[in-house]
Amino acid sequence: MNVYKHQLKNLLTQIVFVFLLYAVCRLLFFYFNRSYFSDLSFFELLKLLFFGLRFDAFSIAATNALYILLCVTPFKYYHSKLYQGILSFIFVITNALAILLNFIDFAFFPFNQKRMTFDMFNAIFGGQTEFMKLLPHFLTQYWYLVILYALFIYVLIKGHKRINKTEERTSTDVTLKNAIIYFIYFVLSAGFTVLGIRGGLQKIPIVLVDAAAYTSAKFIPVVINTPFSVLKSADLTEMKPLTLMPEEEMKKYYNPIHLPDTGTFKNVNVCVIILESFSKEFTGISNRKSYTPFLDSLMSKSMLFTNAISNGKTSINGIPAVVASMPCFLDNQYLNSMYSNNTLQTLPNLLKEKGYSSVFYHGGTNGTMNFNSFAQLAGYDAYYGRTEFNNDEEYDGQWGIWDEPFLKKTAAEISTLKQPFFASIFTLSSHNPYKVPEKYQGKFPKGNYEITESIGYADYSLRQFFAEARKQPWFDNTLFVVTADHTSVSDDPFYSNAIGQHSIPLLIYKKDWTPLVEHKTIQHIDILPTILDYLNYDKPYYSFGQSAFSANTQPVIYYTGSNYYCVQDSFLYTLSNYDFVEKFNFKKDSLLTVNLADPKKDRELLNFCRAYIQNYNRDVIGNKTYYQPSK
Repeated sequence: MNVYKHQLKNLLTQIVFVFLLYAVCRLLFFYFNRSYFSDLSFFELLKLLFFGLRFDAFSIAATNALYILLCVTPFKYYHSKLYQGILSFIFVITNALAILLNFIDFAFFPFNQKRMTFDMFNAIFGGQTEFMKLLPHFLTQYWYLVILYALFIYVLIKGHKRINKTEERTSTDVTLKNAIIYFIYFVLSAGFTVLGIRGGLQKIPIVLVDAAAYTSAKFIPVVINTPFSVLKSADLTEMKPLTLMPEEEMKKYYNPIHLPDTGTFKNVNVCVIILESFSKEFTGISNRKSYTPFLDSLMSKSMLFTNAISNGKTSINGIPAVVASMPCFLDNQYLNSMYSNNTLQTLPNLLKEKGYSSVFYHGGTNGTMNFNSFAQLAGYDAYYGRTEFNNDEEYDGQWGIWDEPFLKKTAAEISTLKQPFFASIFTLSSHNPYKVPEKYQGKFPKGNYEITESIGYADYSLRQFFAEARKQPWFDNTLFVVTADHTSVSDDPFYSNAIGQHSIPLLIYKKDWTPLVEHKTIQHIDILPTILDYLNYDKPYYSFGQSAFSANTQPVIYYTGSNYYCVQDSFLYTLSNYDFVEKFNFKKDSLLTVNLADPKKDRELLNFCRAYIQNYNRDVIGNKTYYQPSK
């Protein structure tokens, strides 16, 4: 039995040795790219070295899983020369390849300013680059990294051999008692390996965006490692480079850069409220039965947009669209994609430059859908969730804190913020399984859908929030934007079709505003430029949306995973293979039965759509979704 303990001790020492090599790689990555992290303090770097252990644990467990399992086998052949040779070969090759990925990023990082993802392999081996022709040039240009890598692998091999020399090589007979103990150690070793690959005991395995929980977006490349980035993006759908028109022609049709306003900046507080699953169908502007009496009353006092469109069908896509003006044209959710750590210009980080504090309020259990990680990535000063609410007597038993107590406390919590502030609030209770607190059961109409009772409760909770907010000193100087993250399921012929399934309420409210009903088309990603336009934001910024106060109306483009759709005025267009194949006047033909598509018409609109999609494709792949001053 003592011999087997030596065997396990040797394995543990080898793994610790690899952790040390990864830490050195992180320091070298920082050193070779230090100009990009010039404002990273020494203590922040130490913090990133510590938190980086979680991401290193994933990479080491994933790449060494076979080695680990082969090392914990208790059989006599473990000590044979052949078996030890196989183990050493596996250890050296797998870790040498993983370390090579880190070394490549020492030089490659400046080109796209993020850790390499799996799409680079497709670019190389899929013929998208002249890799073999360029390789000699890279090796010549970065000769010092080749030498350093060779030295690193030498240390890897020598260290591995030295650790092996300390292991006792004799074997013992296997008894029933020993066999049970061996089995327990084997199961524990396999369990810890799986735990490392999952990244912890949390419900959802670790993903790229989790890095944002530990540092700002700028420093994410330091806290993670390249094997983690590559492996985690391997099962994600990458975007292929897309050329629908020459670059110069594309720029004529679309440019995501917004020029600064010339007016005086307004230090007005901003509060964006995102209501879970609040389809337009459930409200007073639906021409159906309304389940939202308070929201309807607020609409009557607001700038109301009757033709608002969501950019996605899930919360995890809706939140980036609202906060960062980032639509999702991916088959994956944006926050779970290989591009989730791209640099974005968001309302929190843009307004931070004007002295705004910011908090993301969501009553869900911290970690739900990675919203706390996104909040960090987006530049919020803080995230306030179930943990911060700190009263599980109000826990709904499923997702988090009931809307009413959470929103009432949020109104009070906002009063503690330094003004001006940007607050975003995302409600919870109208999410499946659509429960309401026991004391409110039977209070709200059930309607024809399972969700409607919880919609009524969420609307009532919103009423309580505004009742509390009106008592606060910041209320009069606050601009409120209220919308939904996405729609709910429907069996209504209109609200279940391609346009109805993206129709949401959207309003802008400020005390003493003159109410206005606006029928122009607007979308989630227009919220960011609309707010900045109202504030007279005096710096250029990047956004796929357009201000609702603009005299022009930008067409809405959204993606369903199979087709792109374009909405302009009363018309819905379907794009297949980047051509219009359908056109419906949905205001006159709500069931979308009469196809008005004509290849000879709408050519300018089609060119806009192509330019828009191509620009999105180019900038997301290249991590260029932010304003970059021309050099």
